[in-house]
Amino acid sequence: MQYPGYNSGNVILSEGKWFPFKIHNLVQLQDDAWYYVLQDINGMKHFMAAGNYKSYGFIVGDQILCKIDKVNCTGRVFLEPKHPIYEEGEIYYFDFISYSDSGLESVLMVKENFGNIVEVVVNGTKKVDINEEKRVRCSVKSITKGRLVLEIQPDCN
Repeated sequence: MQYPGYNSGNVILSEGKWFPFKIHNLVQLQDDAWYYVLQDINGMKHFMAAGNYKSYGFIVGDQILCKIDKVNCTGRVFLEPKHPIYEEGEIYYFDFISYSDSGLESVLMVKENFGNIVEVVVNGTKKVDINEEKRVRCSVKSITKGRLVLEIQPDCN
């Protein structure tokens, strides 16, 4: 979907594309949650939940790059800012925390650089390589609301 803005903006915001946004303000709304007020290149303002991005180090006045994650049927734009460390489609090593197998699925717990624990569902056909440093090689499938979605990748050693 596309969002031309209410002011017949010069630039059409399209899903999947990246655009610069300025952090105009940080406000607390009626739900007691904090939100960044982001201003797009057409001058329109959008809300983005601040709690999801605490570790990103954003401050009012920053210019950040955001992907248009979704534009819903009412024209609301959902944004995903560029992660300061990880990129979708790239492969990284993550600290191994634990492994569990319920019989239905296997789940690997890893820790990313901000200290967040990420669950990685392991396909039955995937081999899990844990190197000597207790690190696991994973690709970043997606990043949503500041959380990584990972997939195990075989070690190349």
